[in-house]
Amino acid sequence: MRIYIDLFFLFNIIMDLILIVGVSIILRRRTNYFRIFLSSLIGGFSSLLLFTSLNNLVIEMLSIILMVVVAFGYKNIRYLIKNIVYMYILSVLLGGIIYLFNVKVTTNAFITYLIIIVISIEVIILYIKEIKSMRNIYNNYYKVDIYFKDKEKISLTGFVDTGNNLYDPYKKRPIILISNKYKREDRFILVPYHTVNGEGLLKCIKPDIIFIEGIGYKGNVLISFSDSPKLIDGVDVILHKDLMKG
Repeated sequence: MRIYIDLFFLFNIIMDLILIVGVSIILRRRTNYFRIFLSSLIGGFSSLLLFTSLNNLVIEMLSIILMVVVAFGYKNIRYLIKNIVYMYILSVLLGGIIYLFNVKVTTNAFITYLIIIVISIEVIILYIKEIKSMRNIYNNYYKVDIYFKDKEKISLTGFVDTGNNLYDPYKKRPIILISNKYKREDRFILVPYHTVNGEGLLKCIKPDIIFIEGIGYKGNVLISFSDSPKLIDGVDVILHKDLMKG
């Protein structure tokens, strides 16, 4: 496939622009259009150096460092490394698309580059949506310590389920669900419940206190043992949404 230098230069500017915008959205970096454009311009010029005898790996590493500093500034080494890591992740993602089309497409360069740009934008959009979805899920995970009256403590992984609206109707105590593998034979309280799937009685026990990381200690809580936590990977406790108030 014939490559025109000016077209190659423009293509790399656009691809670097997609990368920088992608990193900016994923990491929520505050920047401006001028810095983004200047950074992508640097990426475009660095791509031309690949045709020289200079070491390609060194060029790529230095250009990415310079690009993220220009686009997002420098606050500290951790901030810089995180920006670089995400630039590399997105670069590898888009690099696979470019490699695929360079191998399989033999039409003129303009059409090939146009197809790659359109598909790259779609891939970045899908990747950003997936990242946001994963963040929303994992933001609902908490470390939970449960203390019983016999001074026994169990440390579990909890998940906040907005669909858990179980209350003790007598004292309005929220009910959390714990995996059956931690079931105890303490004195229990029968609590009536009503859900979309039906109604019945829950066997609940009263722990001494529970601790939710990032939230604090909660004492006015009931525990019921259930198979429900098994439905969520790595979770032993389904937390009640009202417990998440500090």
